[in-house]
Amino acid sequence: MTTTTYLTVDFLKSYTPISANVDVSLLENWIPVVEQMHIIPILGTALDTALKTEIEATGTLTGNNYTLLTYIDNASAWYCLYESLGWIRTKVMNKGVIQQSSDNSNVAPLDDYKVMKQEALDKAMFFRNALIDYLRINSALFPLYRSEFCGNGTYDDCDSGCLGGAKSYPSGIYLG
Repeated sequence: MTTTTYLTVDFLKSYTPISANVDVSLLENWIPVVEQMHIIPILGTALDTALKTEIEATGTLTGNNYTLLTYIDNASAWYCLYESLGWIRTKVMNKGVIQQSSDNSNVAPLDDYKVMKQEALDKAMFFRNALIDYLRINSALFPLYRSEFCGNGTYDDCDSGCLGGAKSYPSGIYLG
């Protein structure tokens, strides 16, 4: 079963300093993880479901949703770099955790790695905040941003209390 995601590996590689020759398999598994951890809590379950339904139906997003996708992809890309850095640097093997190396390159010193990881997090947070600001300023364009999928096929305002038993993010992140 394929999981619908916003971010593509091609965008990720073109938007961040990830080298074009990094194995796709080292990155594509992080995209759904990043969206679950960092993006869906911002969008809320209802808006996320509606956007992914549109992607599944048409293969893309249009209009205001397409503009929103730009903000989502920018944040997702930097979070994906941040979350995947340690796992690109090291591997878990039968003999334990090992660092990648080759005859033509060396692993960056730990201090350099920590600086790069912090810089990736700083950029992710910047684009996360831009996504939140865009949604707050344009909340009239995205009525599902502050609502909840009720499980009975309908969406209601998050104040109606229809959270059901499922783990969801009814209201996204609201900083106001």
